[in-house]
Order: sequence, then structure tokens, then C-alpha cells
Amino acid sequence: MTSSATAPWRGIFAIPVTSFLPDGRVDEDGLRRQVEFCLEGGAAGLVYPGVVSEFFALEDDERRRATEVVVEAAAGRVPVICGVTGSSSGAAAGLAAHAQRVGADGVMATLPPVQHLFTPDQDFVTGYFEAVAGACDLPIILQNARIGHPIPMGRLREVVQAVPQVRYLKEETSPSTHQLTRAIDVVGDLVDGVFAGLGGIFLMSELDRGAAGSMPSPPFVDVLSRAYDLHAQGDRAAARERLVPLAPLFTFEMLYNVALIKEVLVRRGVIAHTTCRTPAPHLDKIDLRELDELLDAVDLGALSS
Repeated sequence: MTSSATAPWRGIFAIPVTSFLPDGRVDEDGLRRQVEFCLEGGAAGLVYPGVVSEFFALEDDERRRATEVVVEAAAGRVPVICGVTGSSSGAAAGLAAHAQRVGADGVMATLPPVQHLFTPDQDFVTGYFEAVAGACDLPIILQNARIGHPIPMGRLREVVQAVPQVRYLKEETSPSTHQLTRAIDVVGDLVDGVFAGLGGIFLMSELDRGAAGSMPSPPFVDVLSRAYDLHAQGDRAAARERLVPLAPLFTFEMLYNVALIKEVLVRRGVIAHTTCRTPAPHLDKIDLRELDELLDAVDLGALSS
């Protein structure tokens, strides 16, 4: 089985956040604007919903509708991967079937990020991804994340061998850079690529280690995409030159996560509101002043050119 009709997926696959109106309803226009922002910024693909999309705070109908909005807005211009992580094998399978119906190019799943009385054993892990594979004919990205129940490296190969529809891995357990190297060593011969996560903060190291790309949130997708292209062309110095000025902003993102991400997207004119449904830090006036100063200190247009 091949992962797509063309070349294997490579590059920056952006993960839109779920934009909300002040009253908490999903802001579909904000989702559409994020899709355009990501594609204009050079994203090679889209993944929705992911952890940063607050998928666990969406009602089932909302999640399906928001997924449809992203697929429709992309309009076939880049691959769209639908996140189908669910609270059970059946829930994930249902989301995978829906993803195929609405025209997604692939699905991504991690183990259910819920508290179990016992750690999932190999049969549960394999069965979960078999259920996703059985519900659709799409390539699967197995997300090995820090949330929920990370899959030990020793088990990853068994899962991929048992579920050949798993064509990609997104590896972001800690320490993510070293784990990426291990993952490539463990399953690199069985999959079409191993993607990195954690917002592209360690993009240079990840690409040097053989990552197929990264899956960040949208705020700096244009700069990350340009850095990826320069690295792929063999110009590591120019790639690093683009990324170094973002270091203070990356640090800020690690501190406040989705709250910071939405603040930057508002300041870049992509979404209208910073509303979150999940518990998120409230950026106070000192945070906001620092954020404005950090953004003023970098010329994002120059870094993405």
C-alpha cells in the first residue's frame, strides 16, 4: 500500500487551532482564515483537529463539522489529515469513517488520552489502530504523544507491522529529538516518514535527524515553511538564520501554549478572538506587552521570504 498517489508527505503540516467566538461557539470563518493563512505561508499540508485544536473540548457534532470546514476550505490544494483520536476504539473508528466520507487524505490518531485503571497492553494498542484502519482506506499517521499513554519504542515496531496502513509516525515523546532518532531507527524501514511535533521549536535538530517534516500550530507557519525549504536545499545556515529570531517567541509558546498561539494569530490578523474552551493561562498586561515587543523585534515577512 502506498501513502498517496504522488510523493510521500514532506514539509510543514500545520495544525489549525479551533477558533471560538466570545460566547464559546466555534468560529468557522476563523478556521477558514487559518487554512488560507497556512497555505499562503507555504504549508505542505494540514492536520485537524490536533491537541492544540482542543479536540477534546468539542462536541461530537462540532468536531465533525469543523473537520468538514477545514477539508472544504483546503479544496484539495494540499493533503488534509484528520485527527481521529477518540475515547475508545469505536469512537476513533467512527471519526476515521467520517474523515474518509468528507474527503480527507489521511487520518492521525494517538491512544485515547483518558485515564485507564490499567496501562493499555499490546493487544489494546494494536486493536485500537486496527479499528481505525478497518474504518477507512486512508493512510494513518500514528501519533506517539506525551499525553495519554505513549507507546514504548519496543512496541512501536510491532504495531506498525500489525497495521500496515500506518504509513507515518509523529513522534513527540520526551526528549523529542532523541526519541525521533530512535523512532527512525525502529520503524523507519516500515513507514513513509517520521514527523516531529512540539511546534517546530526544534526544527533544525529534527530535520538533521531525518524528520519528514514537522506539525506545528499556525502562528509562525510561514517562517517554519521557509526554514524547511532552505534546509531541504542544503542551506542550513540560512535556515537557522530564519529560526533564531523566533527563539524568545518559541519559549513564550512553550510557557502558555494555546493561549499564546491564539494571541499571536489575533495580532497577525488571522482570527478575531482568543477564546479557549480548555483551561488556559490568562495572559496579563505584562505578558501582552512582552508579546508585542517580541513581535515588533522580528520582521516576520523578511524571515519568511
